[in-house]
Amino acid sequence: MTQHEAMEALSRQTGMRLAFNDNGLCRLRFDGRFIVDMEVADDETAIYLYSRLGQLPAAEHGRELMLRMMRAHCLGRESGRTMFGLDGDDVLAFSRVELACADENTLYNALEDFLDVLAVWIDELQK
Repeated sequence: MTQHEAMEALSRQTGMRLAFNDNGLCRLRFDGRFIVDMEVADDETAIYLYSRLGQLPAAEHGRELMLRMMRAHCLGRESGRTMFGLDGDDVLAFSRVELACADENTLYNALEDFLDVLAVWIDELQK
């Protein structure tokens, strides 16, 4: 499946006309709470889903949060295929959706799972 076929399938499933721009990006907003960027990998074999969760809290609170996040995504125990990282002081969640074995539901299911993880960790970051 190509990135365009995956996006067409997602468009049918959501009832929204979605497409990648000329740079291979598509930004989605959910309930004013989540912003999810979808980006085609440079080799066009995958689509990355990613979202900024917020700024890493300072001092001990930030350290504790990162420890919980690292434990959660160790072997996907609590985060499934979603991983976490830092971009400067911003905490990111991201996932890679492989297109080679994808079917009509792959991107939709990946996005749904990703949103479930975001809901948990955005709340954690705001504590």
